[in-house]
Order: sequence, then C-alpha cells, then structure tokens
Amino acid sequence: MLGAAAMPQPQAWWFDSASTALAARPVQSGGRGSAWFVHGPFGDGVLRHYRRGGAMARLSQDRYLWGGEERVRSVAELHLLEALHARELPVPVPIAAAWWRDGATYRAAIIIARIPDAHTLASELAAGIDNEGGWRDAGAMIARFHAAGLEHGDLNAHNILFDAAAKPWLIDFDKSHLHSKPDHRRAKANLSRLERSILKVGAGQSPTYLQRVIDTLRLGYRVQGELA
Repeated sequence: MLGAAAMPQPQAWWFDSASTALAARPVQSGGRGSAWFVHGPFGDGVLRHYRRGGAMARLSQDRYLWGGEERVRSVAELHLLEALHARELPVPVPIAAAWWRDGATYRAAIIIARIPDAHTLASELAAGIDNEGGWRDAGAMIARFHAAGLEHGDLNAHNILFDAAAKPWLIDFDKSHLHSKPDHRRAKANLSRLERSILKVGAGQSPTYLQRVIDTLRLGYRVQGELA
C-alpha cells in the first residue's frame, strides 16, 4: 500500500468495499461496477478497483502482469495525480493506492478524495441540460491539461465533473501520461475521443443540442489556448 503525503497511514480495510466501516455506495456513472463512494479516516473518498475492459476481460477481469511496483497501475495513477495536483490543476486529491501480488500477476485499487456535490457531463447530456458556461469552462480546463503535457487515457463525458459551484474537474487517470511538453497530435486525438463520447452518451438528444455542446467546448479550449 502506498499513501499520498499528509494522509493517514493506509490500512488494508480501506480498500475493501464490503467493510461496514466504509459505508460504501456504488458509483453509478461510468466505470465497470468497480467504484464506490466511501468514508474513512481519510474523509470522503472514491474507492476504485481496477478492472479490464474489452477482449482482455475474457482472460481476467482484474489481474495484470507484474512488472515491478512503479508499473502497478494504481501507483502510477497516484503519482500522476500528485504531479497534477502540485501544478494546481483541477484533479481529485490522491489518498492511497494498493496492490496485491500473486506470482506473475497482481490486482490493484486506488482511493481519491471525493469532489462534493459533483455530477458528470454525461449526466447533463443524458438529461439535455443546458450548461453553456460549464461546457466552455470544461473546454478551457482540458486545454490547460494539454498545455501541461497530459495525455488522458480515456477522455470521455463520464470523466468530466462539475461541482456545486459549476467548476469543472477531470478524473480517472488510469493509463494516462504526463509528457515533458504538449503534443498537438495527442491533444487532437484526446478531443476526438471526447466528442465521440458526447455523441454516444447524448444519443437521445437532438443533433443541434449535441453540436452546441461540442462547439462550446471547442470555443473554451481555443480561447484558453490563445491565452496560454
């Protein structure tokens, strides 16, 4: 187990969603049924167990090849969150990471601080909510991450949150990388992935509404890029 600075020493039970002390509740938006809202000595958090998707899940849903501690997915994500948080980018505070090795494979989990009263961009799209200011701010936020050199591993509508003050946040940095300098090609691929997600999640809404979401995000991204 590995804890972030200024946090209590992690305990094994923190990562057990069945522990009554955590009062765990499933996170409904996104994921593969592997994330829970929890409360412990660290405060309010989100516990996430790493799960495979796609064809690889047929071989194993939660086991990965061991390649050393620094290559453990939860450890890599914890360190990345620490680096992004140190740059004052809007990410959840990292709390602790854990892994359980079994020979040549391991399982992993991470706990991050919960963003109070937050909802996802995906939930807005599904409900057809008008939030032009939030969409513009989300686009500007993504531009800041890209300017810092971030390549998000899964930029989609479930991984953009808005808190009670309508401030956007970015979450879920599994398989993400922080490069030494920004790269236009990687940034463009990230944005294309997000736009495909917007169209998929908002499939029940009108094409005009969805295009307005995308255009507003692009505007915020472009304006932030010009200011940088």
